[in-house]
Amino acid sequence: MDVSKPLFVAFLFTYFVGHCCGQISGKEVLIPGDFLLGALFPIHYSESRFCTSRINEQDGIQILEAAVFALREVNSYLEPSGLSLGLLARDSCYETSIALQHALEFAQRRYNSQPIRFENCTCTSSQDNNVIGVIGPARSKETVDVAKLLNLFKVPQISYFATTPELSDNITYKYFKRTVPSDTFQTKALVSILSSLDWKYVNIIYEDSNYGNEGYTEIRTNAEDAGICFGLDQKVKETDNEDELRKVVDDLMKRTNTNGKVVAILFMQYALAYRIMELVDDNYNGNDIIWVGGDAWIGREPPSEHDNVIKGAIGISPETAVYPGFAQYFKKLNLSYNHNPWFGEYLIQRYNCSTTGKKPNCADLKINDFEELLTAYNVRNAVYAFGSAVQEIHSSLCGGARGVCDDMKSSLTGELILEYLGKVENPFNTTFHFVDGVDGPVRYSVLQYQRENGYRWKEIGKYYGKNLKWNELKKPDEEISLCSLPCKKGEIRSRSEVCCWSCKACAYTAIVNVSDPYNCVPCEYGWIPNHAQNICVAILIKHLTYNNPYVLVIVAFSSLGIVICLIVSTIFVYKRSTPIVKATGFETSLVLLIGILFSYISPFILVSEPSLASCAFFRIFLSLSYTMAYSSIFSKLIVYNRAFDVQSSIKTKAIQGQTLMHRNMCTMKTALVMSLTLSAIHLLAIVFWIASDNPPPVVSYSINPESAVGNRSCADLRNFSYFVSLAWSFLLMVVCLVFAIKTRKLPDGMNDSHEIMYCCFTSFVLWIAFIPLYAFSENKVVKVMSLAVSLIIHGTVCLICLFITKIYIVIFRPEKNNKERVMRNTPSRSRGSYSGSIHGSHAGEKRRSCALTLEDRNSANCSRKPSSACVTNDNEDEGEDYSATTGTLPFRNSSVVINKSEKYSENVQTVQDSLKRNSGEKLLGDIKDSEEIETTETLNKSKVNGDISKCNSQFDVEESSPKHTSKELFHKSIGFNPSSFIRNITSRKLHKAHVSSEHMIEGENQDNRLEKSARRLSQSLPDVQNQNS
Repeated sequence: MDVSKPLFVAFLFTYFVGHCCGQISGKEVLIPGDFLLGALFPIHYSESRFCTSRINEQDGIQILEAAVFALREVNSYLEPSGLSLGLLARDSCYETSIALQHALEFAQRRYNSQPIRFENCTCTSSQDNNVIGVIGPARSKETVDVAKLLNLFKVPQISYFATTPELSDNITYKYFKRTVPSDTFQTKALVSILSSLDWKYVNIIYEDSNYGNEGYTEIRTNAEDAGICFGLDQKVKETDNEDELRKVVDDLMKRTNTNGKVVAILFMQYALAYRIMELVDDNYNGNDIIWVGGDAWIGREPPSEHDNVIKGAIGISPETAVYPGFAQYFKKLNLSYNHNPWFGEYLIQRYNCSTTGKKPNCADLKINDFEELLTAYNVRNAVYAFGSAVQEIHSSLCGGARGVCDDMKSSLTGELILEYLGKVENPFNTTFHFVDGVDGPVRYSVLQYQRENGYRWKEIGKYYGKNLKWNELKKPDEEISLCSLPCKKGEIRSRSEVCCWSCKACAYTAIVNVSDPYNCVPCEYGWIPNHAQNICVAILIKHLTYNNPYVLVIVAFSSLGIVICLIVSTIFVYKRSTPIVKATGFETSLVLLIGILFSYISPFILVSEPSLASCAFFRIFLSLSYTMAYSSIFSKLIVYNRAFDVQSSIKTKAIQGQTLMHRNMCTMKTALVMSLTLSAIHLLAIVFWIASDNPPPVVSYSINPESAVGNRSCADLRNFSYFVSLAWSFLLMVVCLVFAIKTRKLPDGMNDSHEIMYCCFTSFVLWIAFIPLYAFSENKVVKVMSLAVSLIIHGTVCLICLFITKIYIVIFRPEKNNKERVMRNTPSRSRGSYSGSIHGSHAGEKRRSCALTLEDRNSANCSRKPSSACVTNDNEDEGEDYSATTGTLPFRNSSVVINKSEKYSENVQTVQDSLKRNSGEKLLGDIKDSEEIETTETLNKSKVNGDISKCNSQFDVEESSPKHTSKELFHKSIGFNPSSFIRNITSRKLHKAHVSSEHMIEGENQDNRLEKSARRLSQSLPDVQNQNS
């Protein structure tokens, strides 16, 4: 210390030269005691770095008297220990140079009782007692320099109002403490107020000092985090003149918010703040501005003539509280109070009194209008802290001895005092302590200047720690402060100037980010903005469920179709031996019913929740529902067409005894194998397709400004895969349509050509309507429903057209379920039929048939006369031309000419017997396949034109012959009706056997007529063949 002291004294000499004596006032407050506390109070205001005569009533006189009052209270607590504290108070005038001079003298008194002499003046001490600590100064500007000085001399210092964050540095300012919190917390409290009141657009003017600069930095940082924007941030100096400040005020008043008001933060000392307010009041309407301030001027009594502009001001101050007993103490003060040399100046300034008698005498005044500075208790806490530390040191060093012991005199160093100051906790029954050993507790009061029996500051809230709490019903009812009106949802800001913007709408698929309201952020695929359009939310994914009304309708119709299909199948199985079921083709009908059943089952798979399995199964069921239906129809039509297609070349081969076609070419088993083969080919192709490309369920999104939904469906719905799988079915449908037209002349029981054409045409129309709806619709639900409806309609049309009429006959009209009904040709179908039928080639021309039926042959009357079947009737054989009951296919009305020049032989009897069984018992299903094969071989060995004996007359034979539907028989191959032929031969033989000799002449005449008829029939045969070809 001996080295640093001279160095620092040299620095002080250069700093104070020329200023010392002129600046220092000779007045001071001196209260003796065992230990002195130095104090620096701004009793006067300063101007141009010189003290003025203007008294600082609150921060000067009130604070000084609060320190004196606290000192008396401390001494009352120390009196039992025989100790007392004294006070040496000086006027700092808000000037750093003056404060440093007084601080230097305090330091000298601490270490040297001799005064400091300078070249032009001598600064002496009026007391030889040591100064153990210093209270003050008030402002951060002076406190920082004083703290640096006292830190060199290790003199503890406690400020009652310096709040700059710089002083929280416990290393640089080791001997400094304060009873108020740092501005770090004050700025947070100010921003909390702005955010709570929703003031997002404010202006700030701050002074160029440690307090102003650091406070502005803290406010700016916290405000940006809270989304508060500064339209104007302007720095001013105490030395600025009126014109410079007026320019700042003019610029400030242009920064109005959306309500036409200006919100301005003044972060500066009391005097400068009120200079700016006065300029606003003099040049503008004070009602258009709201002031926000810090602890430097909030809570201080403003000039009364400017209440109009200050009213409504709001800000932060260290926690306000009434200092108990201080108001009563202050009101008792009078001019005779000899401790305060400036009290008379205070009375003169405040009450315009006089001590000379020209005005009311100040000695006679009583102070009744005292307005207590509610932060005066902070100086009390500083005095209490020193008193508590001295008490603890005395207790530690002197034990129970009264007065200052020798150990205390020799050991009372700055380090020891600083150590005990750090331990101070709730001194003398107060709630005070140093936070982190440096700052006061974070306790603030929110004050507003309100009119209540005159204007005054009212506490409307508290800020403790990090929490702002408004007093009940005291929160300001001010409107929000914005430079521009908020944008609507879905709009971003387009900056026009600082803190101001215009609004621009985002796309309905983008959001406005709260952290970046100037840019649209598009949502990812599968996400959509929420209602406020500030965050993206996942699009709700839906799929068809069974509680959907459309699905319920589909399910109802599909279920009904399945039930009807099963009923029809059951009836067909149960009635499979009846003529109409056999004529329909029992085996192929079952395949067709399975395809129809698939058509009704497929919608269940289609409307179920899409999965890998359901998508694959639907591809299979969709294909087979059409393929199995049309393949069964196609194969049956092929067999029918082959069986009834009697070509002239086939007749010629039969008559000449050449080899006929294979017997298994035209059975229902062939049709069954053919339909299953066609279906199996399609099934294998689909299975191979699924194995190589299994259709997964995918989600497609439908997004529009009103709604957004995701539809889970099979991948096939997104392309034309279903058309590929239905191509084979479409080809079969076209072929079925062609063959339905070719077989339109079949007998009624086997002729489904009209119904098949209806089915094909209906399917074709459905596809014409379905393809555009499916291809051009983006809605997957529409695609699913169109597929389901088309499947149901297809199955229903096939069921109605091909089965319902037959089921009606089987169940409700069993009398029509007979051979005659099945083999009947309606007039519309018999005309122009196959060329092998005399109905077709000579329709309307009556021909005489001398053939006998099997029944006539076995009757007793046949021995005497020809059968009654030998009548001139075109339809005489229709009732007998039925073979569907045995599974064979008939050859409709084949005609053959018998060479009358040949005689009967044994071969004729063999053929007769075989044909008899085939056209009689076989018609009823009583002949076995072995016998059928034997008959076929016999006819192939016989030479029809050489082995059959001539008849006396030539007969025109016309009959229908059945064909077994389960085996390929020779009837298709030989091209004529064997049953009619046998009946002719049998009738002639029986007739000749019973003709008497008396009737010989008549018989010869009859033979001549028959011979002529046979000749005419023989001549007409080529025409028949030509028509068939």
